[in-house]
Parts: sequence; structure tokens; C-alpha cells
Amino acid sequence: MNKDEVHTRIAVISGAMGYVGFEVAKKLAHEGMQVAMLYHSTSEEVVAEKLGSLVGKGHHAYKCDLQEREQVEDVIASIEKEMGEIYACVHAAGVIPKLKQLHLSSLEDLEEQFDVNIFGSFNFLSACALKLKAHQMGVIVGVTTANVVTNVNTKARGAYSVIKFALQGMLVALKEELNPSNVRVYSVAPGFMAGGMNSVIPKAFVEIVKNSSPSKTLTNASEVAEKISYLISDKAKDVDELTFLIAPETDVS
Repeated sequence: MNKDEVHTRIAVISGAMGYVGFEVAKKLAHEGMQVAMLYHSTSEEVVAEKLGSLVGKGHHAYKCDLQEREQVEDVIASIEKEMGEIYACVHAAGVIPKLKQLHLSSLEDLEEQFDVNIFGSFNFLSACALKLKAHQMGVIVGVTTANVVTNVNTKARGAYSVIKFALQGMLVALKEELNPSNVRVYSVAPGFMAGGMNSVIPKAFVEIVKNSSPSKTLTNASEVAEKISYLISDKAKDVDELTFLIAPETDVS
């Protein structure tokens, strides 16, 4: 292993085959990091294609069900054994929100969102936190939503908005807990994006959101990846803020 390889930083990304997660993987790989891409149900052919498209060498993909605690711990251990000490953990995994207002939702609707988005988030973030705390350095970034900053446009997402507030709460707690261990924690809150989980939304509605925005634009995954890349870098080592809103379609700064 040469000097450059010794100093290569390892980033693990949950939901790395998704709209946002893959953009993050591409950006971090381009910046010279080695990425461990976690996925759940993506086909092996697509995984191989996306993994092979990344710039640089040494990237790996790991199948992992975030709802299975032992499986998450085993995968994190495998990453460190095969790739080296993890420096950055990016949580971009999630499930498609049900477009149903909260008061019209059932308990089953809420439980479904919590099973993946909260219990899975806890398993991943806590497993990563233990590793970074042991290393006494690193960065954790969770992808939330603009709703946790603006408190608007939540009604159509119902239970989904609730679980994003819960994820934000986890990041708040982790930031305070890990600060003494030289581990930085951030929340990136994107606005409405036309791709990914929102790709099933009618185009007419997407155009309404776009045209009603002050900038006449929507958030895109590359903007989210750019911000995450910055927060992971040493340029942000003195940045103490928790949450960063990325939402050109809002007038909230």
C-alpha cells in the first residue's frame, strides 16, 4: 500500500443506488475517496454497472437490510476489514412516501414508515457512530428534508414528514454525543426533487411546484451531493451548524 492509499478516506453510503445516494457516491469518488455503497433490493447487474462507473479504484458494494441490526453491524465490520477505517457515513436510504395526509393515515401507515426510515436509520447511524467514536474522528451526514427547516408543504406527505423530524432528532442527539470524540454530525435538508422517490408524482404537479418557486427551479441531487462533499471535507472542519437547507424553490435562506 503506497502513501496515497494510506491516506485515502473511506465513506459508507446507505441507499447508495438511489437518486441522491448515487450522486453522493459519484461526487465523493471524484473527490478521491473510496466509497462503500450499501443497497437492499437493487439487481446485481445494476449494482455492478453503477459500481464500475465510479471514478477511481477500491470501491465496494454491500447488500444490507438496514432493518436487521446484526446485518448492519456485520457489513460495517466487513467494510473496515476489507477497505480500512471508515471516515464518513452518509445516510441517504429511505422509502417512497405515501401521499396521504397524517390525519387520514392509519397506524399501519405510520408503522411502515417507521420500520424502514426510523429503525433502519437508527441501526445504520448508531453502528457508524460507534466506529467513528472509536476512531476519534469522522463525519456523519443524514439526508432529511426541507420540511424540518421550513415547516411547510408537509400535509401531502403525512407520516413521511413525521419520520423525517424523527431522523432530525437523531442527528441532533448524535451531534451532541459525538462532539467530544471529534466526530462532526450534519443534516442536509433538500427541497422538492423531481427524481428519485418523487418520480412517480404526476409531471403536472411537479411543474406547479417549479413554477411557484421564487427561482423557478427545483432542488437536484447534484446540489445535495456537492453540499455533502463539502461538509465531509476538511474545509468544513470548523463548521458547527447542524442543518443545511438546499431548496431553491423556497424563499427561506
